[in-house]
Amino acid sequence: MRSLKQFDKLTALPFGISSNTVEQHAQFAKNHELMLPLLADPELKMISQYTGSKRFGNFSMAASRQSFLIDPQGVLRKVYNPVNIFTHADQVLSDLQTLTEVIDQLGSLQRRQREMQDSITAARRIQQSLLPDLSSIENSSGQIALMFEPLEQIGGDCYWVQSNSAQTWVGLFDCTGHGVPGAFITMVLLSGLQRLGNNLTHTSPARLLEQLDQYLREVFEAEQDKFSSSGAEGVLVCLNHQQKKLNFASARRPLWVQQPDGMIKETKPQRRILGQPSKLQQWEEQSFTLSSGSRLFLFSDGIPDEGNPEGFSFGKHRLKSILQHHEQVSLAELTSKVRSAIQLWREEAIQRDDQTLIAWEV
Repeated sequence: MRSLKQFDKLTALPFGISSNTVEQHAQFAKNHELMLPLLADPELKMISQYTGSKRFGNFSMAASRQSFLIDPQGVLRKVYNPVNIFTHADQVLSDLQTLTEVIDQLGSLQRRQREMQDSITAARRIQQSLLPDLSSIENSSGQIALMFEPLEQIGGDCYWVQSNSAQTWVGLFDCTGHGVPGAFITMVLLSGLQRLGNNLTHTSPARLLEQLDQYLREVFEAEQDKFSSSGAEGVLVCLNHQQKKLNFASARRPLWVQQPDGMIKETKPQRRILGQPSKLQQWEEQSFTLSSGSRLFLFSDGIPDEGNPEGFSFGKHRLKSILQHHEQVSLAELTSKVRSAIQLWREEAIQRDDQTLIAWEV
C-alpha cells in the first residue's frame, strides 16, 4: 500500500498483466487484498509484444516476471528482467523519480524553446515591418528584384529604399551577427535611416552614411554591454532619374555595375565599418553616369562566402559569371538562378550566413 501511494505521488500508474482470465484475476486480487489493477491477456497478444515470446503459459515462464517502465509519451524506458519481488518496488520508484525529474526538465526546456520561438516570431514580424517593399519603386526607377535568405528566420542583413519623382535611394546593409542579435542591430539601423532619411533632397550617400555612422556609434556607446563590437557593412546609392547619374558610398561592400555590353565593373568600397571608430575622417563618394539598361548589383558577403561540403567558398568570380551569363533574362529569373546555383553549390552543407542580393536595372 505504501508503494502504491508513492506511485500516485509521482502520477504513475502501476498495473499487472498476465495470461490469466478476468475471473482468475478477480479471485487472485480478492485472495491477496490486491489494490493493483490487473489486465487479462489470455491470447498473449500484448505480452508477446513486450517479451518477444508466446511461451508465457508454461510452468517455467509462469514463475518468471518482467516489468517495463513506460514514459507519458509511450516510450519504453527500462526493462526489468528478472524481477526481485522483495526489492522491485523500491527499484522502480527510484528509477521513476529520476525519469520524472528528466521529464520535468525536458518540459521546462520545451517551454523555454516555445517562448524563444514566440520571441523570434515577434522579432521577425517587427523586422519585416521595417523592411520596405522594393516593388514600390519599379514604376519610376526601373526593374528591381530581391534575393533575401536569412540564415535563420531573422537575420543581420537588411535593405532600405526611398524614392520620389527626382531620385531613388537604395541601400543594403550586413550587420554584425545573424539570428536575433543580428536582427536587433538591423532594427536599430533601419530606425536610424527612417529618422535621417526624412529629407534626402539636399544630402548625398556619403553624407547619409556619415550621419548613420554617427547615429550607430551613439547607440552602441550608450548600450556597450549589448552592442560590444557591433557594427555594419553597407552600400548606399542614389540615382538621379533625369540625368541617369548615380552617386555611391560604401562601407566594405562593393557595388557591381553591368553596362549593356554585359561586362561587370566593381566599384571598390571604403575599408571601414559603420558604428565603429575609424582612422578615416571622411566618407568618400563616387559618381558616374549610367546607360539605359544598366544593371546594379548590391549583395552581402554571405553569398560569396557560402561553403560547400569540401569547405570551398562560392566566391565572387562564380557569382559574377552567373550574372554575366544570364544578362538577357529578367531580374526575377536572374535572382532565382543565383539562389539555385548557391543551393547546388552548398549540397548538404549548412548555410553559413545571411544572404541578400538586390538586382536593379535602370
